[in-house]
Amino acid sequence: MRGREPVSIILPTYNRAAKVGKAIESVLRQTWEEFELLVIDDGSADNTEEVVRTYADRRIVYYRMAENGGQARARNCGMRMAKYDYLAFEDSDDLWRPQKLERQMEAMACADDKVGMVYHKLRYDLGEGRYILLPDEKIAREKKSGDIYAQLLWDNLIGMPTLLTKKECVESVGDMDEGLRCLEDYEFVLRLAKKYHAIFLDEVYLDAEFGTEGISGNSAQYLLASCEILGKYKTDYLAAGAFDHRVEIIAEDAERAGLLEPVLQLLEKTLQL
Repeated sequence: MRGREPVSIILPTYNRAAKVGKAIESVLRQTWEEFELLVIDDGSADNTEEVVRTYADRRIVYYRMAENGGQARARNCGMRMAKYDYLAFEDSDDLWRPQKLERQMEAMACADDKVGMVYHKLRYDLGEGRYILLPDEKIAREKKSGDIYAQLLWDNLIGMPTLLTKKECVESVGDMDEGLRCLEDYEFVLRLAKKYHAIFLDEVYLDAEFGTEGISGNSAQYLLASCEILGKYKTDYLAAGAFDHRVEIIAEDAERAGLLEPVLQLLEKTLQL
């Protein structure tokens, strides 16, 4: 890596005018100042555009989708628009800490050709003074770097806004799956990890919050996507010894959501058990 390589940051947003400003400001406070921020408005019906245009920074590009198509489509749009060789991702209700991009780009600069992504720890605010740190600190650190594919099949380690990758890697593995309305980021990272190694930074560089009004709160879509991914990667889950573990997690989540019977039926159909 020569000099301070610029980064294309993709920020999809939908009806988050009240929050997107803080997300933008957290990007503008980065100590790594060489970037473009692509705000992809996924057909918002509120004043998102007005909020974004209050930031008079030449690095910010606002683009409005013709209609709402979901995060995968918005992120794919941003990745196609990206001018630079490195890609980072932000969500409209997350806050980057100032040194996030610099630390990731420094790690990428020292990486060998096998490395396709750098990610880090995040602080996930559950409300009422409660929070968790992700990925789970019980997971051995050595399982979070290098070839992490088997560990990802066991459980997701990487939130999309913690990810820095190369445009060439995305072009190699393909776009995000626009047919998934949840967990499209997990499925995308699975493809990256199957082909490339990862570097994990054991520091918190992102503050995220749980929002029941968004995709995170849609149990049915989450469970549907979980079943679809399990079916798509069934052979790999079995080879990694993670298949029964994932089925158990899906069943537990379905039972908590009061959807156990239909989800078990879907699993049987999807997996042809």
